[in-house]
Formats: sequence, C-alpha cells, structure tokens
Amino acid sequence: MMKKLFIMFFLSAIMVACQKNTETKEQNNYPSDFAKVLEAHGGMDQWQKGKTLKFTIGDPADGQKHTVDLHRRMDKIVTSDYEIGFDGNKAWVLNKEGEYDRNPTFMHDLMFYFYAMPFVLGDEGLNYEKTADKEILGKNYQGIKITFDSGIGNSSSDEYFLYYDPATYQMAWLAYKATFGSDKKPEWPNFISYDKWSEVGGVLLPTSIAWYTAEEGEVGEERNRVDFNTISLSQEPQPEAFYAKPDNAVFGKEE
Repeated sequence: MMKKLFIMFFLSAIMVACQKNTETKEQNNYPSDFAKVLEAHGGMDQWQKGKTLKFTIGDPADGQKHTVDLHRRMDKIVTSDYEIGFDGNKAWVLNKEGEYDRNPTFMHDLMFYFYAMPFVLGDEGLNYEKTADKEILGKNYQGIKITFDSGIGNSSSDEYFLYYDPATYQMAWLAYKATFGSDKKPEWPNFISYDKWSEVGGVLLPTSIAWYTAEEGEVGEERNRVDFNTISLSQEPQPEAFYAKPDNAVFGKEE
C-alpha cells in the first residue's frame, strides 16, 4: 500500500493546504454538517489543544513509530531499518539496515494525513458543499464534498468526499478523485473505510483504516488494512532537537 503512487498524489494537496496555515478556522465558519462531524470526533478546539501526536503502525514493539508536532508540523518516524523526519524545513532519512528507497520528502508525513482525519480537512483553502447520499455496503451515509481553492496544493482540481453516519455524524468513509498531476480527473473515486475509532486525549482517532475495491463507484471488498497502536495525544511539545536531522542522515530530494 505504501508504494501506491496514487496515495502520494491524494495527499499532496492536503499537505500543502495544511502546511500553509496550521491555525484552524473558527468553528462557526464551517458549514453545519462538517462542524457536526468535527464535534462528533471531539471538536476542533480539543484537537488544537494537542501538541504531540504519537502512534505506531503495525507491531507495537517493532512497527513504524510516528511522532508529529501538530502545530509546527515537524515529524519523525523510527523503525529498526531506518528513520525519516521533517525538521520544519526539510525532510531527511537515516539508513540503519539496507537502503531506504523512497523519497522522505513525500513519505515523512504520508500516513499522518490519513490518520488525522477528519481534522486535517479543517484548514484554510478548503471548500465544503453537500453532496448526494451514498449507500455503501448496504448502509446509507450522508456526504460532504471537499475541494481546494485555486493554487492550493499540487492538484487543486482534485475532489474528496467525506461520508458520515447521519445518526451520529461520525466519519465512516473517505472517497477521492486524484488527478495524479494531470488535467484528466478519474471517473470513479477510491474509497477508504474508517470503521474503528478510539477516544484519545478527548478526541476520536482511528485504530484501523482499510482501502476497498471500487468498481464504477460501487464499493466491493476490503483489499488492504492498516492498524494503529500505542496512540497518544499530548499537550506537551517535543523539543525541536527531537526532529532535527541526525549527523549521519541525508536530506530528501525537493519535489
């Protein structure tokens, strides 16, 4: 999954938009349905109280250990084979065993943006509108279409659809149409299920997400799942030195 090219393009617009302005818009500027989704997950005000987010992908003892500064958007991933991170200006990689063959400029915060839904959809430069309800795997969900202001991100014409449970306003699915940097938008979206949540630090955060097959807009079978463990949300920031490039690390290529 981490090697799928479409994931990089999906997140490129969101990452640039969020990095442009990490200060959240006032809650009353959101449309009512999106505001209720945020409230169902603990609220943007509570999310903004957090300074440091930590989670592990895979085995709690030997998985990818992620640490993210939520306000300065510095980050660090530690594994037994490599470390990658972002010091606030540039991404870097430190090889321990073997050779890390992907660009840390793309990869350092890739899974953070999947993980931090729906809160990462709350920054400046994003637009919201009601979209048609959708039945997915036998259940009806209400939807919000999310687009970007012109010039925001690398693919500002991309489209995203947040589907939520109308009874609880809890996020259930994310669908997206990514242009892969071209002028042609795909006809059918990809779908990710957000079906497992846990309260951490006063907000709901996913403990697992899954990509599904989708033929002509109809969701089919689960094809890949990512589990998150050892999740914490602290109001204490890590020192900047924690995210600094180690002496024997190298910077990633600029994109």
